[in-house]
Amino acid sequence: MDSQATLKLLSTVRHEWMNRLQMISLYAALEPDRLEELYERYRQHADEESALVRLNMPATSLVIIQANWEGRLTYKVSTDRASLDDARVADKLVRLLSGTDGPIHVTFTDGLAVRVFGNVPEDVFTSDEVHEQTVECSTFRLKGGN
Repeated sequence: MDSQATLKLLSTVRHEWMNRLQMISLYAALEPDRLEELYERYRQHADEESALVRLNMPATSLVIIQANWEGRLTYKVSTDRASLDDARVADKLVRLLSGTDGPIHVTFTDGLAVRVFGNVPEDVFTSDEVHEQTVECSTFRLKGGN
């Protein structure tokens, strides 16, 4: 990730943390009984980011974290290790994010599952990576070594 991209990510994260602090302040003033619920939601988000970082896929993690903070992608980590080509996965996700505006969900299990609601650029995934495809949704699976 180059310096400009790093600064953009840091700016996005700072902005989103400021939004969260504002929400905490509003809940404390207007709905103090729901403050614990808000805290738990933010703690779970931080736990998910930690799990993502522990996969030791730095390029992929940065792409996912930024897209998640921007509201363009959701993700779930259900494993503690991934044996995927970090640069290749990050490149696929960047191309997917730039080529579709539909919701995207990424799941790390024994590989990587990418579910896309909307159009998928033809050059992002190969035909052998297609797991399931319907009119409204496409799911792609990447296994270790891919």
